[in-house]
Amino acid sequence: GAPVGSLSGGQRQAVAICRALNLNARLVIMDEPTAALAVAETRKVLALTRRLAGRGCAVVLISHNISEVFEVADRIVVFRRGRKVAERLAAETNHEEVVSLITGAHPDVRALEKTN
Repeated sequence: GAPVGSLSGGQRQAVAICRALNLNARLVIMDEPTAALAVAETRKVLALTRRLAGRGCAVVLISHNISEVFEVADRIVVFRRGRKVAERLAAETNHEEVVSLITGAHPDVRALEKTN
């Protein structure tokens, strides 16, 4: 096979996720895994992410791409200025609420920031 260094970004992400699948990882942390990827590569990475979760692996996906988060997440945690400001089940929220939590426009965040 080809050395990992010669692979595209998406192929490297896929190799890393497949390693986690083969190792029966219990936790995988992914920091902006699709940031530099083309659409087709992004689809593969998200599909592999779902496979990991389907095997019972906890996946922490750090992303600014709200659409991708909703595609794969069960639970969404919003951090603002380094602090957790909200936690929602993906099925019980929507893009607009999450964006308002991120930007600080949401009443819960405004109240929290006033007290601290």
